[in-house]
Amino acid sequence: MSTRDPLPALPPVSRSLALRQPNGLQTQVLRDDPNEPDNDALNIKDLLRIVLKYKWMLLALTLLCGLAATVQSLRGTPLYRAGVLVQIERSAQQVVAFSQDVDTEQQVYDDGSQLQTQIELLKSRGLAERVVDEMGLDKSRAAAGALAPQAGDAGPLDAAGAPPAAGSPGFLDRILANYRQLSTPSVSDEQFLGRNGAVGAFMGSVSIEPVRNSRLVNIVVVNSNAELAARIANTIAQTFIAMNLERKLESSVYAKTFLEDQIKVTKARLEESERVINEYAKRNAILVLDEKTNVASQNFADFATALSRVEQERIKAESLYNEVLRSPESTPQVLDSKAVQTYKEQKAKLEAEYAMNSSIYKPEFPKMLQTKAQITELDNRIKSEIAVVVASVKGQFEAAKRQEAQFRARLGETRSEVLAVQDRSVDLNLLKRELDTNRQVYDSLLQRLKEVTVTGGLTTNNIAVVDEARTPLFPYSPQPMRYAAIGMGLGLLLGLGLAFLRENLDDSIKHADEIEATYGLPLLGWIPRLKKKVAPDSAALLAHEDPRSPFAEAYRSMRTALQFSTTDGAPRRLMVTSCGKGEGKSTTAMALAINFAQLGKKVLLIDAGMRSPSIHKMLKVSNEMGLSNFLSGTQHSDVLAYQTGIPNLSVMLAGPTPPDPVELLMGAKFMLLLDKAHELGYEHVIVDGPPLLGIADSIVLGNQIQYIVFAVKAGSTRRSSIKDSLRRLRNAGLIPMGVVLTHAGNEHGHDYGGESYYGYGAPDAKAPAHAAVSMGAEPGLNGPGAAELKPS
Repeated sequence: MSTRDPLPALPPVSRSLALRQPNGLQTQVLRDDPNEPDNDALNIKDLLRIVLKYKWMLLALTLLCGLAATVQSLRGTPLYRAGVLVQIERSAQQVVAFSQDVDTEQQVYDDGSQLQTQIELLKSRGLAERVVDEMGLDKSRAAAGALAPQAGDAGPLDAAGAPPAAGSPGFLDRILANYRQLSTPSVSDEQFLGRNGAVGAFMGSVSIEPVRNSRLVNIVVVNSNAELAARIANTIAQTFIAMNLERKLESSVYAKTFLEDQIKVTKARLEESERVINEYAKRNAILVLDEKTNVASQNFADFATALSRVEQERIKAESLYNEVLRSPESTPQVLDSKAVQTYKEQKAKLEAEYAMNSSIYKPEFPKMLQTKAQITELDNRIKSEIAVVVASVKGQFEAAKRQEAQFRARLGETRSEVLAVQDRSVDLNLLKRELDTNRQVYDSLLQRLKEVTVTGGLTTNNIAVVDEARTPLFPYSPQPMRYAAIGMGLGLLLGLGLAFLRENLDDSIKHADEIEATYGLPLLGWIPRLKKKVAPDSAALLAHEDPRSPFAEAYRSMRTALQFSTTDGAPRRLMVTSCGKGEGKSTTAMALAINFAQLGKKVLLIDAGMRSPSIHKMLKVSNEMGLSNFLSGTQHSDVLAYQTGIPNLSVMLAGPTPPDPVELLMGAKFMLLLDKAHELGYEHVIVDGPPLLGIADSIVLGNQIQYIVFAVKAGSTRRSSIKDSLRRLRNAGLIPMGVVLTHAGNEHGHDYGGESYYGYGAPDAKAPAHAAVSMGAEPGLNGPGAAELKPS
């Protein structure tokens, strides 16, 4: 050990805690506003990041589920698929050109509904039972049986379906009885149950598949016997065609019988109508049956036409009269009156003369009064002429009204005459209409009977087989490849679900973009995760030992960001802290100190984490003397600044753990220590601060150091811890200047570097390896090299 030189005398101090001054870099720290919604929306980049992060889990689940689905598919019995293609037209080919056919199924339907009806008939139980009987597929018919109780039946059932009990059943017994009834058939006939099972199995093996945008239908049968599947499909088609012809024949026979009966009834009704109408015409002496030759009707039509014309004339006279009353002087009758025009011309001349003399004589002058009287006389004459015109127009209007009233009255009289004639002809018209109706019905029924007689023997059908079913060569099921694809798809979906579930349950920082978007703090550095195995305590020394590594280049990028973070360049005093242990704050502090020292600047690194120091572990030296000794005054104010093997870098270790580190940090000595370091030539002082959560050391240090860097471990530091830490800083009036994201992988960022960028050049194989950093490795230093706090 070398000798220690005493620290120069310190000036008296009037305060115990130095307050933090306003810094140059102001950022907005996230506020915990409960009303502000979290933006958890995922974009395509986030989805891709999650997929790449869990790619091996997704691949394993996809392959495992695909393999399981393939094995499961191969355990099943091979099934063969045979199909027959059937064409279903809207109607059968018409041999005779009748407008309508007898069969109701061949009426003009909508194509979709008619085709759907045929498809449902193909699915009907009646067709299935007929095919089962024709092919002998029901083995239960061979065994004769009668209604007999099933094995286990105790006798008749009560109304609820359960055996009658001596007493009222309990609640649990009732529930169990009802549950057993759900799986107990209501019929105990074994032959019926066997046939029902055979028909149900047959219907389950048949599927009807219509061809889209056509009138073709595939009848598909699936069976474990290839030949039987083909025979069943062909039998279904032939049976369906036969049933369709039978329905048409039955319809024709029924229609013929029905028409013959209706013709007899209609013929008798027609004869009775003719006799009744003749008797009524004779009894009432009605000779004119044509309404057009009726005089009363013709007079009514003439008067109605005349009334319409007179009404138009009255409306025109009324409109003219109203116009005259509203503006008499501007009507055409007044404007065309020669007397009115003469009076208006004379009045205009007198008014002009009066206006010309008014500039010479006063209004009371006799000549002026005479001219005024003449103008008044002409006004009276004009009004008289206008009144005459108005009276003439009014007379025309009154005459038109009287004429309209006369025509309206005469029209009413004619209408009464027409109504009287119509009343006498009502019964005759009714009888005539009934006669016409009976004649039409009789003719129609007679024509229809002849058509039915002709078409009843036709056997044309609208259903035809296009392609018969062939015996399939290979099984349709199982399909290992299809099941493998389905299984792999389900496995992929399951893996994605698990990946998103784990991602949502993970409360850590997953991406570099979340720093600025969530907390409003700039991202100062993105430190990649070390791929090669390096001791955690020596990771920071890679910035000196391997300067071309991505790790060292990332910290150089952070150093550049710090140089542009303030108007004065890089901060002279800087503290690195984090939420808790193991988040890279000590490594960041050491790496930043090394990087600033590589610029040729004197740097002092202070380990202020006196509760759990780590700088001495990185340098592999003893922690017997350090910051705690100086702050407690146990070493007579000695300050130990150890020169490292890295040029321009000195380190002050934490020293022994004191009983209460907060009390030591709140004193004035730490601020005086920082000031003295700058006086002695140290351009940058970097402090490795304690964690923020659980202790108040970093809060006290933050109020004495201007700038704070907050370290966050990617994929590990919880958001709640970050919020709690930033809240503690905010409550103390502190705002971090930025965040460094440590232990980051490719999934944690895309714009902040990586080996593809930082490792742009391979290290020189001929370059000598850097020596291990040790204390006292520089010439002129003895052992650990205790020295006075001055440039080393």
